[in-house]
Amino acid sequence: MISYIRTKINEYLKDDSGTATIEFVLWFPLLMFWMLGIVVFFDAFKSRGALIAANTVVADIISRNSEVDTAYLDLLQLLQSSLLPKTSGGGLRISSILYTIDPDIVDDPGTYTVQWSGVTGTATIVLEDADIQISELPDMYSSETVLLVESFVPYVPMTSYIGMTVTTLRRTIAISPRYDSRVVWVN
Repeated sequence: MISYIRTKINEYLKDDSGTATIEFVLWFPLLMFWMLGIVVFFDAFKSRGALIAANTVVADIISRNSEVDTAYLDLLQLLQSSLLPKTSGGGLRISSILYTIDPDIVDDPGTYTVQWSGVTGTATIVLEDADIQISELPDMYSSETVLLVESFVPYVPMTSYIGMTVTTLRRTIAISPRYDSRVVWVN
């Protein structure tokens, strides 16, 4: 009797039928979670890439003008929204920044001054001198102006199961005016 029980236990332990099904049941949820994560992260990078392209188009268009106003910024916001695949809302802030160096001061690091700043869409705060991020600006000569084009677009992930939440994608481009020394705000 004991040998019979021992034989049956050994047969049971050596039996490997059904292991593929068990492995599938254990690994399938993990693989599906992983694939969903890949799709969501790819979508986030695709949205970021589209924002970079749209912001570059807006920056190039505004750099070719000599004057801008609020109505023109609204049109640029509309253009940006049409270039982005699944955007609802978003904002645009365009600022003209002047860099000056005092020649009477040795090793003067220079001063960045906001000449004008316009906002449209969900962007509601104009850029002030204290808010200028020097790291976002290129090296400039004295009395040179640069246009700082900032885009703020909400990104809603396809799912929140993988830990991504609703966030705001932000892209900043600094570009020099093309045909004039500066772009003037008209209002």
